[in-house]
Amino acid sequence: MAFWKRRERSEADVVAQGMRRAAGDRVMAAAVDITTGSVVVGTVQELVVLAPDGAEVTRHRWLEVDAGSWESTTGTVSVTWVDGSRGTQWLFGPDEQRFPMVFRDRVEASRVLDAAVEDGGRPIGRAAIRKDLRTGELVPQLMYERRVRRDDAMAHLVAERTLAELAEQVGL
Repeated sequence: MAFWKRRERSEADVVAQGMRRAAGDRVMAAAVDITTGSVVVGTVQELVVLAPDGAEVTRHRWLEVDAGSWESTTGTVSVTWVDGSRGTQWLFGPDEQRFPMVFRDRVEASRVLDAAVEDGGRPIGRAAIRKDLRTGELVPQLMYERRVRRDDAMAHLVAERTLAELAEQVGL
């Protein structure tokens, strides 16, 4: 059975149904973070974290997620963000499999094209064209390795060239 098929409604599902959503958006999965009691919700268009009482804590477009990993033994989802801010981790427990599958599906759905950025074999980062799942807009992104300095003009030039090539490939 596919992960998006109907199933019994959990406490997280009930909390998620009461949250604010754009017209046409729908909840695909919701799970309770065991460590905080927060409800983490994956909709078709966004990733939302709600307090246990349903109040909104954070809201992110899927294209703001750089990468994620799922540790199935512990049921932990770890997230890194495109803006380089501190990563996030949620602990759902090993029985929660629906949210991690929706998480992966939505992040992949937002990816249109990406490429590693290197300068003579030196890794600089990644260039990507991502899709805003709310609007359909294509958004160019650069994600630099942590060790790339802000004043490294050559690294930034190479990254901008790579991003321009990707943008040309998708007609931006």
